[in-house]
Amino acid sequence: MKNKLYNAFLSLVFILFICHNGLAQSFDEEKVAMTNFVKRMYQASPFEGGKLLEGEEASYHVVAIPVVSSVPKENEKKAQETAASSFAEPFIKFELLGQTENPTRLLFYCQPLSKFVKNNYLKEPFDGSRIVASPNNNFFISVVSLDPTKYTNPSLMDKVAQIKSNQQANAIFNGSTISSDIIISTEQNSKGVTTSSLEVIREQTMGFVKGLLALMKFDHNGKKVFVYYQSINPNN
Repeated sequence: MKNKLYNAFLSLVFILFICHNGLAQSFDEEKVAMTNFVKRMYQASPFEGGKLLEGEEASYHVVAIPVVSSVPKENEKKAQETAASSFAEPFIKFELLGQTENPTRLLFYCQPLSKFVKNNYLKEPFDGSRIVASPNNNFFISVVSLDPTKYTNPSLMDKVAQIKSNQQANAIFNGSTISSDIIISTEQNSKGVTTSSLEVIREQTMGFVKGLLALMKFDHNGKKVFVYYQSINPNN
């Protein structure tokens, strides 16, 4: 089933692909500053496993692991496993920052999917579905933006966002047809006749997608932006 969904996803027009070289590179000054900060924090308080290191301008998800192999990919795999067991959110990038001595540990920076998606959204806002593909992980993401003034309470807005994200996923996974009707009603009262309208949306789909998880929500240009995701790695 996972393989089928994965192949269906790849037919999307909008595919966001991050090449391996793009993941491995970053601005030199930013990387040097991050590396120095992480090493300084580790030396002040050594740890093993995953830890969120918070600085004045940024925070970094870092894992410290013993060397498990002379093969870099094996160490990176161990870093991914450690991150998965240490942090709640998914990651798209694992970058080796360096090696410490006494004890010998490898320090990896883990870039969260949430940070990547938000940074790209702020550069070019969008609603809809995307695929984030990287050498480490592949994710389907669904972005929904809503006007808070149109909802009576936050829980209702959360529910609407979840429904809309599921509709986006169903349209991609299963194919769906959406139709709508406008119902106009009138009511007589002491002030006269009032007219109201209600839009009824119907969706026909061949299946239902389960497993979309809430990634984050944030404010942007007067709207609340909701992001949901699902891992689409074919081997999962």
